Amino acid sequence: MNINKELDELLNDPIFEVSNTEATLFELTEAMKRAKEERKAADYVAQRQPCEDFAEYEPLFTQVHNDLKNGRRNLVRISKTYSFETGRFYVVSGQILYLESVKALKKGGNGSVDGRTRCIYENGTESDILLQTLRKNVVGDGYAITETEEEKERRFFVNNDIKEEDKVTGYIYVLSSLSDNLAISGQKDLYKIGFCTTTVEQRTVNAENDPTYLMAPVKIVAAYKVVNLHSQRFEDMIHQVLKAAKFYVTVTDNNGEEHRPQEWFVVPLHIIDSIIEKIMDGSIIHYLYNPQMKCLEVVEP
Repeated sequence: MNINKELDELLNDPIFEVSNTEATLFELTEAMKRAKEERKAADYVAQRQPCEDFAEYEPLFTQVHNDLKNGRRNLVRISKTYSFETGRFYVVSGQILYLESVKALKKGGNGSVDGRTRCIYENGTESDILLQTLRKNVVGDGYAITETEEEKERRFFVNNDIKEEDKVTGYIYVLSSLSDNLAISGQKDLYKIGFCTTTVEQRTVNAENDPTYLMAPVKIVAAYKVVNLHSQRFEDMIHQVLKAAKFYVTVTDNNGEEHRPQEWFVVPLHIIDSIIEKIMDGSIIHYLYNPQMKCLEVVEP
C-alpha cells in the first residue's frame, strides 16, 4: 500500500475544496471582533498593590471588626441582583474589603452596570477589580456586611442619594423640647414631627418664641430630605399612624394668649424611624401605633 499516494488522493478530493463564498463563513464580523476585544480587555487581572493611604482606612476596619463582634453589624449572603454601593464593606475569601469608589461606569452586554472599582483590603492592599467581578466573587463565596443603625439613619435621604433629576420637596424633622416646664420636660419620649420647605435649622431658629415649639428651644434629633414625594402627605401619614400617641399641652405665648400645639407625640424614637422607613417602602398603610404596647401593630383589613 502506498500511503503517500492515498493521502494525496484523499486531500485532493473535491469535497475538501472551499469556495470563496464558503470561506467567508469563517471570517469574524466586525461585531464579533469588537466583542473579542472587549472580552480580552475584561480578562485584565486586577493586581493588588500596597494602599499608600491605608492609615486613613485602618480605623474603619478595626471598627467593623468590633461591630461584628458586638452584633452591631452582620454578615449576609447576597444574590446576583444585589445593589453594590460605595462606602460599604464586603467579605471575599475570608477578607474584609471596603468599596471606596467605582469609576467609568458603563452598561455591559447583559445590561448590568460595570466599571473599575477602588477596593481597599484590610491587609493594607488595594485593587481596581471590575465591579461585576467583585459581585461574582461576593456572590460566590463572600458576604455583604450590614450597616449599623446609625449609618442607616445618616444615609436616609442624604445628598449623595439624590440624582440630578430628583426634586427635594421638603424636610421631615424630629425635635425634642428643651423646655423647663415640668409637664413637658418630665414627659419621656416626647417628640415633635413636622415638615418644612426651608432647612430645619432655619425653621427652628426662633423656637423659644413660637407656641408651635412649646415656647422653648428645641434639639434637632433627626431630619430627612423628602425627594419626589408630596411632603405634606408624608407628614399627614405619620400623624395618622401616631394619632393615639398625640401629646396635649397648653402653652402661653409672649402676649399672654394660650395655644395647644400640634405635632407633638409620645413615642420612642426607634418607632418614628420605623414609621418613616415604612412610609418610604409603602407598607405603612398596614400599621398603627399601639401606645400601650409601644409598638407598631398590623391593621386588620
